Amino acid sequence: MALRSNRILRWIILFIVGVFIQSYIAPPPPAAAAMEFTDSVKASLEKTAEAVGGKAKTRLIKQYSDLADLQKKINAQDTKTTSLRLSNETQLNKVRKQITNLDADKILKLDNQAKAARSKLQPLLDLHSSLNKQAAAVKALKDKSLYKALKQKADAMKPAINLARLHIRNRNAELKTAKSERTRKTKEIRAVLSQIDAIKIKLKAERSAISSKNKSISTEWKNFKTALKNKDAGRAEDTLNRLGNLSKQILTHKQNMYGLEAQISAIIKKASARLP
Repeated sequence: MALRSNRILRWIILFIVGVFIQSYIAPPPPAAAAMEFTDSVKASLEKTAEAVGGKAKTRLIKQYSDLADLQKKINAQDTKTTSLRLSNETQLNKVRKQITNLDADKILKLDNQAKAARSKLQPLLDLHSSLNKQAAAVKALKDKSLYKALKQKADAMKPAINLARLHIRNRNAELKTAKSERTRKTKEIRAVLSQIDAIKIKLKAERSAISSKNKSISTEWKNFKTALKNKDAGRAEDTLNRLGNLSKQILTHKQNMYGLEAQISAIIKKASARLP
């Protein structure tokens, strides 16, 4: 029974870790549409165009050429966007690491100073406290002479004790102020970075739109190859027209994605500028 419980617990932990990791891994760009501008496809197109001849031939070849050019632009845009996205991920990780280590050296130094002050001055404070306790104990025994001697020693230490306590308070106050300042800076920088969340939602919408249009392109491309196989120039022209429109829309979506990544880049730079 215990072994089974351990297995269930291990599975739950692995599941949670997996979800956590997935939430921080940026999704890859949408897969390219299933259009392959091969020599065999081009040869089939040329045969179909030759069969119909005239203006229809010129129009068909131009449509195919324009579509191929569009695909090259889409691929180039993918490369450009992916490069910026990877750069953003690198810079974002760098900023997050800097946030974690924000003022770490300063706070460590102040913490050490506060500890050193307490360690150095605590014996003096303990001695003063001990003298007061001894004086109180002697007073209870009504030994006026010893009480007076102990009290004088304790009172003589008061200026030094007050300075010691002040020094410790100042060191603790400096440490507290530094920690509060770090908390304030951290909140401000993270508030800037949180603006990325809204942009990621927009990126997701663009990817979804591209994915949907890629499915349509896949269907239309199959129809296009079937039309070429049957030497149906009219149907081939219609499918090329639809493929061109879909590809233009996809290019626009991908350009939008680049613009959104550029916004993320600007946000990261803004957050980075607030770091020391």
